[in-house]
Amino acid sequence: MTTSSLRRTLATACLVVVALGFAACSDDDAKSPKTNLTLTVTPAAPGSAPTHVTLTCEPAGGDHPNAEAACAALAAVGGDFDKLPGDPTTACIQVFEPVDASVTGTWQGKQIDWRKAFGNKCELSARTTPVF
Repeated sequence: MTTSSLRRTLATACLVVVALGFAACSDDDAKSPKTNLTLTVTPAAPGSAPTHVTLTCEPAGGDHPNAEAACAALAAVGGDFDKLPGDPTTACIQVFEPVDASVTGTWQGKQIDWRKAFGNKCELSARTTPVF
């Protein structure tokens, strides 16, 4: 084998390795969720522990109890938690047991840091279901 044919063979092998590396990277990017959120509810009552739930979308997952519906609801409002319609037919009793809801992470690659206070868990659910 001549030096020039050996160089061509090595150059071709290097291009194949580089191409496979890019393909592997793009496959990993396609598999990783575009949305990765941590939803937290913190009761104001002393001694109450916060609860955390993870939500991923595209594909829907995490330990959220209804990830598919939560992702669909967020997609419908472009990831704007203040625009979630919730369930306006929910009737909550007027008991003041405040909770703070927060979301951190990424929605379709955009950083999210959302926080809001609610009068009680029922109010939180009524305004943000099926996400919270």
